[in-house]
Amino acid sequence: MVSATANVRVVIVSNGDIRYRYLMCLLWMELCHYDYERDKYHQSPCTHPIDSGPSASSSSTNTVLPTPQTSLVSEWASKDQSKISNFGYSSQSSHHTLALLRVTEQYTDHKHTSTGSYGTNYDTSRGIFQSDADRKYKELVRHLPSQPCIDVLIQTFFYGVNWQYDLIDEEHFREQLDAWGKVSYSALQAGCEKLAPEMRVFPALLFQVLAQALLFHPPQDERIKSLLTMAEMTFYDLGVEFSDVGAEILTLLGKRGITIGTVQAGLLRASFLKSSGKVIEAWHTLGATIRDAQEIGLHTGRLMSEQSSDLSENGVINARESYIGHKIWVVLHIWDIHMAVVLGRPIVTDLNLDNFTRTVTNDEKRRELFSHWQKDTDPPRAFDVILAGYNVAYRYFPQIHRLGQNGARAQDYTVVESIHTALKKNLELLPSWCQLEDPDTTFDQMPGCHWLPLAREGLSSLIHLVFLTLHRPYIFATAKSRTEALKAGIAILRAQERLFQRPELQSCKIFNPVYASFDALVLIAAICIAFCNQGLEQLTKCIQVLERGVKRLEAIGQFNPMARSAHAVAWNLYRQLQRRLTTFGTAGSSRDQFSNTDMASLNGHTDYLMGMSSELSFNNVSPSNPIQDLFYDHLSISQITRPDAPNNLPFDPLTVDRTDGWDFEGTFADTSFWSLMNEFNLSY
Repeated sequence: MVSATANVRVVIVSNGDIRYRYLMCLLWMELCHYDYERDKYHQSPCTHPIDSGPSASSSSTNTVLPTPQTSLVSEWASKDQSKISNFGYSSQSSHHTLALLRVTEQYTDHKHTSTGSYGTNYDTSRGIFQSDADRKYKELVRHLPSQPCIDVLIQTFFYGVNWQYDLIDEEHFREQLDAWGKVSYSALQAGCEKLAPEMRVFPALLFQVLAQALLFHPPQDERIKSLLTMAEMTFYDLGVEFSDVGAEILTLLGKRGITIGTVQAGLLRASFLKSSGKVIEAWHTLGATIRDAQEIGLHTGRLMSEQSSDLSENGVINARESYIGHKIWVVLHIWDIHMAVVLGRPIVTDLNLDNFTRTVTNDEKRRELFSHWQKDTDPPRAFDVILAGYNVAYRYFPQIHRLGQNGARAQDYTVVESIHTALKKNLELLPSWCQLEDPDTTFDQMPGCHWLPLAREGLSSLIHLVFLTLHRPYIFATAKSRTEALKAGIAILRAQERLFQRPELQSCKIFNPVYASFDALVLIAAICIAFCNQGLEQLTKCIQVLERGVKRLEAIGQFNPMARSAHAVAWNLYRQLQRRLTTFGTAGSSRDQFSNTDMASLNGHTDYLMGMSSELSFNNVSPSNPIQDLFYDHLSISQITRPDAPNNLPFDPLTVDRTDGWDFEGTFADTSFWSLMNEFNLSY
């Protein structure tokens, strides 16, 4: 900069006012460029565009001076946009400083500017940080398995996994896979910033697809056994590694050049974490993915990313990719509101489906995408099941969330009754192929509909979960809510049992079957414990589904640590229900055994139940939120210390002597349901 200043001074003396003003503009540019150079290392290392001009570090004596004065202003404006875009201005709005700069630049001549579009890093030098990022990127993508193994797992994904959320268009994905296979070694050596944004993020998406497939792939398949490189390694272990690598790639790339693939990879990562029992991590990943989706405008119903490789020559976004974006935002919103209700977390998305559908301006395309779910005669698609659930039930989750946040206020019960009535009425809108009772199974055997029986049971579980969460705050206060919660809980556990028996679910390692089952098991047990002296009409059904549900958790717990914890809590509640029902001298042997016959026989002796004293008071106890309690309040069980019991007994909920007394532990309050259960347990 000193030499540049000296040159300017010489020119000032010898060349008059015009040259003076010209080179002062140049000096201004170089000073701005110096500031830019100083800050360049604070930017994401893998998002620099292809070098399109002289090195930014060139001295002033080697600088090629642009001749048109408008080009100087244009170049300065573009560079200034680059720096200001780092402040986080949205590309979805025109009401901020960066948008004003873009408008200003429209009045300048762009023919001679060497800069790219706004929001891009204009540094073309390749320093040590760039090299490190490229080296790390290459190391990560080399973890991809061979093409034959990839082909096997992709087939598993699109046959047995993708239907769950319908996130990825198979044809487009295979086109991307083919394009990635043609990326040359020299192209990868040149640096990840040389790749198009969609191609750059594709390995992250591919790793998440492979990880999901490994959760459901038959464990005996010899075609991919070579991927297991260590003794006792399983496909699940490999899936964990693949998913972690995919997440590392997303972190390395940062938040520049976000594409649809970025969002898809993020959502699949959240799904893998949830399937692994890492619920808190899944929720945080979901939040980051929602922000990525908003960054490219998915919440608006339009793709706004200027970096999409699917832009046609006239700038129109590929219609197929746009509709994938519509699907993804609907799924993200459903995930958000569902996890908010189940986990007691805040809701961060909003969706008015009627307005959202109108962003598809083509009437035929809009009906095909958003109304096909109502048809009885045409084969259903996976997204139709999602829309059916949303239109019938999930849309009420935000209202249910507000009710739960307010507590069981008597003045809010009219809202509960209103939502319940709407839910019952909406069930009539379900097409025959996904009716919750006696569905039409005509399509089940059709090619392309093999997933429908599984999807139908999942739909039944989630719709009944809406009923369950609606009435949960009032189960200790209102008899009607107890009745409806029991009906919903029984329906959930029966649907989960049918799912568990399906041969397609060959692995018990995934945690997904536990979520709905655990909520239902705890709520049913809590109601039966609190009100068994009132002659519950459904007691027999409750005991039967509780026994089978606890055993199901035990089977899953053999492989999944979080399911193991859920089983311990559910078993302890069931044991306390046994004690509650056998206190007055009936079916004593059922204290030690899971016995359908003995426990169910109590339902035929209502005189015993009606005569039981209720020493437990639930008047001021809030109903539990089981999944939230398990993951956020660290709910677990531990042995109660008794004078005649040996110390330091190892605890294993799958093998422990069921005659021992066990206590609930966690960060819950003294007035919680779990504290009351501990008081009840200590009374024996």
